[in-house]
Amino acid sequence: MANLECPLGFKVLGLKFKPESSAQHMVFIKQHAVREKCPEKPSDRTLFMLNVPPYCTEKSLSYAWRDCGAVQSVYFHSRPNAGIPPVNESQFFPSVEEVKGFKVAYVVFEKTEGLQRALKWNQDQPLTISSSEAPVSCGVRKWCEEYNSKIPNVKEMQEDIDKYMAVYDKKVLQQIAKDKEAGEEDEDGWVTVTKRGRNPGFTRSENSNKRIRAQEDKKRSKKQLINFYSFQVREAKMKNLMTLRQKFEEDKKRIQVLKQVRKFKPF
Repeated sequence: MANLECPLGFKVLGLKFKPESSAQHMVFIKQHAVREKCPEKPSDRTLFMLNVPPYCTEKSLSYAWRDCGAVQSVYFHSRPNAGIPPVNESQFFPSVEEVKGFKVAYVVFEKTEGLQRALKWNQDQPLTISSSEAPVSCGVRKWCEEYNSKIPNVKEMQEDIDKYMAVYDKKVLQQIAKDKEAGEEDEDGWVTVTKRGRNPGFTRSENSNKRIRAQEDKKRSKKQLINFYSFQVREAKMKNLMTLRQKFEEDKKRIQVLKQVRKFKPF
């Protein structure tokens, strides 16, 4: 493959699934260098890869760059990211979704020489991610492995739940002890009021506050004194009488118009 010029300092390399594969996928590589520093991604040992296909794994990329040197870690992101991806704390209740589809990868070598060899990789020699030594599962085998991995071990799941509940109960007890301590009198005789107690309060949301304020405004408007003075009563009566007269005149005109336009005239 002839040397391909790529903007933004990237180098184009071919990527094969197996050594005997005739087709190859193109990836873009360059040294990872950004202003925001991350200790897990040192710029002198980290290789940045774009257009990584979905079937690539951390193990397969480590195998692909084995000739350059030992790989310390591989991080996948859906888009370029200076930090490290979040990790699921629980095996059975994941809070972070797996990166799917085409992605970007950060390959961190154990030594600086590994990155330099990767940047000088011959473009005519494509990388290989799967072999008999380190096979990558695909097709029916991959589906079976994914299905089997979704069947949890009941004993391990119960241990995970018990561990989580133990941490949660500890936090609740600490909060209760903290509120109880705050409810005691201090040296000056003051007591801090909390939401816990005989009649604990509740946390109001923005919508609840708006609804309560609207109800209070409605009650307040009903309590306002309207037409309290005698002159206000007289003015209100005069306005009501003028409104009734105006409506009476409009009704008379409407009746006259209806009489003129009707077609049936018996007399």
